[in-house]
Amino acid sequence: MAGPKADRVDTWLSAFVEAASRPEEARRVAAQIDAAILAASPELAADPALVAELHAGTHAHFRTFIVLLQRTRPELLLPPQAVDLALSIARRQMDLGVLLKVYRVADQSVWDYFKEATEPLAGEGTMRTDVLIYLWERGRLWINDSIEQLIGVFTAEREASMHSMLARRSEAVHEVLRGGRIAVDKATAELRYQLRGSHLALVLWVDPDHGPSDAAAHLNAAAESLAAQLGCGCPLLLPVGNSEAWAWLPLPMDAASTNFHTLPTNDDGPAIVRIAAGMPASGIIGFRQSHREAVDTQRLMVNSGAGASFACYADVELVSLVSGRPAAIKPFIDRELAALAAWGPSLAKVRETLLSFLVHGGNVDAAAAELLVHKNTVRYRLAQAEELVGHALTERRTQMEVALRCLEMDHAAERNVTTPISVQKYKTGGSDGSPAPSVRG
Repeated sequence: MAGPKADRVDTWLSAFVEAASRPEEARRVAAQIDAAILAASPELAADPALVAELHAGTHAHFRTFIVLLQRTRPELLLPPQAVDLALSIARRQMDLGVLLKVYRVADQSVWDYFKEATEPLAGEGTMRTDVLIYLWERGRLWINDSIEQLIGVFTAEREASMHSMLARRSEAVHEVLRGGRIAVDKATAELRYQLRGSHLALVLWVDPDHGPSDAAAHLNAAAESLAAQLGCGCPLLLPVGNSEAWAWLPLPMDAASTNFHTLPTNDDGPAIVRIAAGMPASGIIGFRQSHREAVDTQRLMVNSGAGASFACYADVELVSLVSGRPAAIKPFIDRELAALAAWGPSLAKVRETLLSFLVHGGNVDAAAAELLVHKNTVRYRLAQAEELVGHALTERRTQMEVALRCLEMDHAAERNVTTPISVQKYKTGGSDGSPAPSVRG
């Protein structure tokens, strides 16, 4: 713009810059802008530290903008106070939308201020329009360039924060899994996951050679989907590679009634994500135990080559035990026998009766003959066993038999007996002459 009109605009701008640069005017305008921002952003208004940083950033923005307003070439000098606000919003794990809203509202507030400042020019023909166009172009360019630079600041800080948080979470998880001396409450706070509750551990993975490029997103979605099916809260997810993650689902109170053997899966086609699940367990010990079971389940799924998309530890527990992991035996016994696994001579007779009953294919008469007791005694003891294990004796018969034999061997070891007597009985077969499974003492 050149000529008398341009001279008049320049003259007005010089006076405007001088007036707006006065400390009291800059503070007034900044406070007016901030009031609009805080009214639209309750998440900022609720944080006194962020409010203070907002005031500092707005004031610095405005003063810098006014100083550069009359330069021929538009220029952005982003004040450090504005960078500090963007960093603080990112470090509080707030959404990028919070930062964008600050500048969107500021843009409107600054425009309102420009209209207010140019009102005295309303009677001077096109003078006010020319000034407003100039201010609008410079103001909009300043806001847009600021947003562009601060998005980069915000994104870089969020990524660095996420990596740092992931590193702390990984360290805390591994410390818990190692059985290290870490306080439950401290670990709960670090992981943002309640370790005192009940858990279901998962191992999720995709084929590293044929998996999607965004494998992490698929792993996260699969864990959240399974959590939703079970009515769980937000899962704890820990990436352990480009194509694998560990997860723990916080189980609801009524999860004991869930059939974890047949959790629903997607059978519509080849699964992108494969899932190995442990068994539900409680507390920090259960957190470790369920994870070990999920890892064992994954190992057996991979080694089998069957390509199943989902398996629960209950499906492979016997195979896992046979494959030789002694630490898995006690949880297996406790889970299958429940209160029947307790020590005591009376319970020993109930267990002996149940084992004989199972070995003889559920034949009460054969068990009574084997034990040299009346068949009503067998029925009474079986009723006790059913109450103690918490389900019908027709369910999970193989698992119960293996658990009984494992417990027999454990008790025998404590008594320094090489081969349990009850195991010796059944090595040669039942009363009908049929061979019984061989058991190593």
